[in-house]
Amino acid sequence: MAIGTVQQAGQEERVARGIAAATVLLFWLAQFSLLTTQRFVFGAGDDWSYLPPRLLVTGVGIALSFAILAFHARTGGSLTRRLLLAVAAALVGAVLHSLANFAIFHLFLPEQNGAAATLSAYLLAVFQWFWTYSAMSGLLLAIVYSAEVRAFERRAAQAQRDAHAAHLRALRYQLNPHFMFNTLNSIASLIAARRVEPAERMVENLSDFLRAGLATDPNEDIPLAREIELQSLYLAIEAVRFPNRLVVAIDMPDAVRGALVPSLITQPLVENAVRHAVASSTAPVTLTIAAATAGDRLRLTVSDRGSNGRARGPVVPGTGVGLRNVAERLAARYGEDCGFTAGPHAAGGFAVSFAIPLERLA
Repeated sequence: MAIGTVQQAGQEERVARGIAAATVLLFWLAQFSLLTTQRFVFGAGDDWSYLPPRLLVTGVGIALSFAILAFHARTGGSLTRRLLLAVAAALVGAVLHSLANFAIFHLFLPEQNGAAATLSAYLLAVFQWFWTYSAMSGLLLAIVYSAEVRAFERRAAQAQRDAHAAHLRALRYQLNPHFMFNTLNSIASLIAARRVEPAERMVENLSDFLRAGLATDPNEDIPLAREIELQSLYLAIEAVRFPNRLVVAIDMPDAVRGALVPSLITQPLVENAVRHAVASSTAPVTLTIAAATAGDRLRLTVSDRGSNGRARGPVVPGTGVGLRNVAERLAARYGEDCGFTAGPHAAGGFAVSFAIPLERLA
């Protein structure tokens, strides 16, 4: 669970405990005030002598209420089961409270209390206190249960967010092994041919690309300018492999440089274009990354033109790991609020395009 979620959970738990404690104290303060007022208004004789035992009995009530609160906090199961247990707790509280009430008043006022200490009076007191404790037990159960429901919902939401993040990370880290193999093979070939400078440049570009790519949070949206910068590092590597075949064109108006996009969302598309168009061609291929706005939407397009290699046909659903990867990331990030198309140009070449909500860097 994230640190922020843990802190929020701890704060909500403290708030729930504070509400429960305040409820208990206010409840018994009101009970003490009501009984004391009744005694002074309707009683007779030395009413002040009733205050010490009444305070002690109120203390017993507070202690029993906190015991019931702890009982509810440790009791699980269905709500029906817990309601039945709340009634049982109220009955136990009423029995113990009535017993303590008779014992304390008999200790302080044996003469006045002796005549009233009968079994029928005790049972009547249990019946009367049962309703008091039922209200208290039900109120405390409601506080505890609502706190548990909020905690459960929070954990469920966090688990969903964690699963969502894990899915995005899995998609994000599906780097094409062909890219690594081809790059390392090209470096080895350059070294074998004693072309030290291009080999060093390719190693530096590879290092920069991997460092930048792996340091980027897969759940983070980044400015489009940063996304294009990362793809430029990748394309600089491929330019060493295909110096006479790869022509890169970037169409990114200044107005969209700060638009936010999922990190490395265009990487599989650019990689596909290099692998399927540039690598299979003997003629120069123009790889274009274009961005444009249409109302509140940002459209990104990765296309290639000029290849004389084997033409790619229409996209078949379920094929193409790179295309499927991008489509799944977009669906996970935006749901149905995005469009994704891929297919060959009428005049040759291939294009992949998607439109997402336009959000700008603050």
